[in-house]
Amino acid sequence: MILAKAPEKYWNEPGILAKGGEIIAPIGNRAWILAGKTALSVAGEVLLKSLDESGVVYEIQVYEGYCTLEDIDIFAEAVQASASDVLIGIGGGKILDTIKAVGDKLSLPVVTVPTIAATCAAWSALSVTYTRQGTQTGGIILERSPKAVLSDTAILAAAPPRYIAAGIADTLVKWYEAAPNVGEGPSSIHARAGLATSKLALDILEELSIDAYLASGRGEVTDAITEVTNTIIFLAGQAGSLSSGRPRAYIAHAINNSLTKQHETHIRLHGEKVAFGLVVQLYLEGYSQTKIDTVARLLHALGQPLTLRELGFKDSFGDKAALVAGGVSLNEEAAAALPFKVNAELLEQAILNTDLTGQRIAEQEQNTSRQAQAV
Repeated sequence: MILAKAPEKYWNEPGILAKGGEIIAPIGNRAWILAGKTALSVAGEVLLKSLDESGVVYEIQVYEGYCTLEDIDIFAEAVQASASDVLIGIGGGKILDTIKAVGDKLSLPVVTVPTIAATCAAWSALSVTYTRQGTQTGGIILERSPKAVLSDTAILAAAPPRYIAAGIADTLVKWYEAAPNVGEGPSSIHARAGLATSKLALDILEELSIDAYLASGRGEVTDAITEVTNTIIFLAGQAGSLSSGRPRAYIAHAINNSLTKQHETHIRLHGEKVAFGLVVQLYLEGYSQTKIDTVARLLHALGQPLTLRELGFKDSFGDKAALVAGGVSLNEEAAAALPFKVNAELLEQAILNTDLTGQRIAEQEQNTSRQAQAV
């Protein structure tokens, strides 16, 4: 069996929210909206005006928390009480994951409106869940992707550069994580298709990520920003939507999951923690130092944390590396099928190696900057 989930329609263009009402009205005429405070301030005015013009009535719930099982249930009760027939999420990954889970629970259509390009949450049929304190607890595999994705590229381009950088990092990881899990033969067709999509995403990001990162934050929709945001939302979402239902062992994301258990790292975005995890994985796989440095330098240029200090830890780095390594949880069958060994001891050493690599690259950059200033 091959499961393929995707939105029925996807837009990533400037000004699309002005057409939001005419797009959403055929889906439902009574909307329940979940939005982040900042997200509502940047996207709400245009979208709400469009809903008004199309005769779609709505209720708005502003939310600043994590996607938790408790709040999914609370919001589901509120939606039922409102008799809404379409759900709209406006914001980043936590908002979008929450509204998707509510829609799945109630079998209601969901429209996602991403205001940052930090993950593929606007597209994916997955909701990542947390405790209210920010520790990741797992994920809900949803029956379907959102009905529609309304991505206003001008809003994504105006968001602080940190967000698109995190989205780039999270998407770069896809190919590296998928490749060790792909077999051969008819039973792996879904995985090979996802891997090919991930490779296209990787190629685009290696070429354009720095251009998009440097252009972001100003609201100017450049070709690089358009291509990169499509890569983060569409290509990454599409790659992750193909599944046979069998478990896989994704090292970089498992590192992220462990890091969320440490409150010091809550200052970091999902993609930023995954970026650190990617370099850890490269060490586990036995990549050459030259290749590791190439990936690490790109991540460093995107402002991603490559040291334990940058992740938020202040001291006792050896102990923290052991703690994070010990907190990594992988499906045993999937981990055993990987072409490299993974255990707590190897993870700890790879984490320490990543930390040293991050320190070395940062120091080299500082020395280069000093030399340039001295000329």
